[in-house]
Amino acid sequence: MRNRWAIIINPKAGKKKYRQQRLYLFRTLRRAGINFDYKVTQFAGHATKIAKMFAEKNYQNFMVLGGDGTMSEVINGIFCANLRDTTNLKIALIPRGTGNDWGRFWGLTTDYKHSIDVFLKGKLQPIDIGKVDYKLEDVTDTHYFINSVGLGLDASVVNITHRLKEIFGSHSFMYTFALLSAVFTYKSNKVKLFFNSKTIYENMFTMNVANGCYSGGGMKQTPNALPYDGLLDVMMAKKPTFFDIIGGLRRLFNGKLLEHPIIESFQTKNLIVDCHKNALMEADGIIVNGASPYSISIIPNAINMIIP
Repeated sequence: MRNRWAIIINPKAGKKKYRQQRLYLFRTLRRAGINFDYKVTQFAGHATKIAKMFAEKNYQNFMVLGGDGTMSEVINGIFCANLRDTTNLKIALIPRGTGNDWGRFWGLTTDYKHSIDVFLKGKLQPIDIGKVDYKLEDVTDTHYFINSVGLGLDASVVNITHRLKEIFGSHSFMYTFALLSAVFTYKSNKVKLFFNSKTIYENMFTMNVANGCYSGGGMKQTPNALPYDGLLDVMMAKKPTFFDIIGGLRRLFNGKLLEHPIIESFQTKNLIVDCHKNALMEADGIIVNGASPYSISIIPNAINMIIP
């Protein structure tokens, strides 16, 4: 299966023009002489199961037709397949989601014809993959991420966003609406961070541990993050005042958040986060069913991505 592409499609991510996009993709691949097999997801988490199945069948090329969440699920499926080596694998993205934070970094938009053209003519870039180890009912488990993980307000907003999507469907403004509805009511919690032989003990309002610089549909919580430098970029906001929040919201979109006085930021390869046992964590917009402490690390040059 070395030369065949495994295509994983989420029809619910960005529902508009799904059939048109799918038919155009298949027609273009066949004209280019590219062999492929495909599966369509049917429920949350299905992409992980599909990707794991393809990986265990020795497929080495993966294409995701979906959003950030689908991309993250596929990464989890690949890396949960216990492959000896993933550095020879390729992954490509045709964005269909509403947030598209991972694609945004690479200049991949929901213009599917452009993204398919990138797939055909692009280059390979080794990228890093994030890893979270934690215990669930005394059993150690692992969750992988491609873009970022968040705690505190960050995870709470993702949780609210999922609830809103269940009621109103998927729309690009959902994350911003959820952020504005939660930011003035969320309460800070104590957290201990262990990294680079240092310890921080603070009231955490929100935290983002990132491989990529965008989150929440274009916000820059970690503006300097690069998904190929072998490092995690960490941003933690301490307990804010009302005026701190107002100033922080403005900086979220102009790339100057790290200049805010309540922000603690640093780079590291490994990080342990010890917080309240019931604290939520999200990874690439997916709520992780784990418990503190979380051990977060980076896997450098873990897989190859096709980019412009």
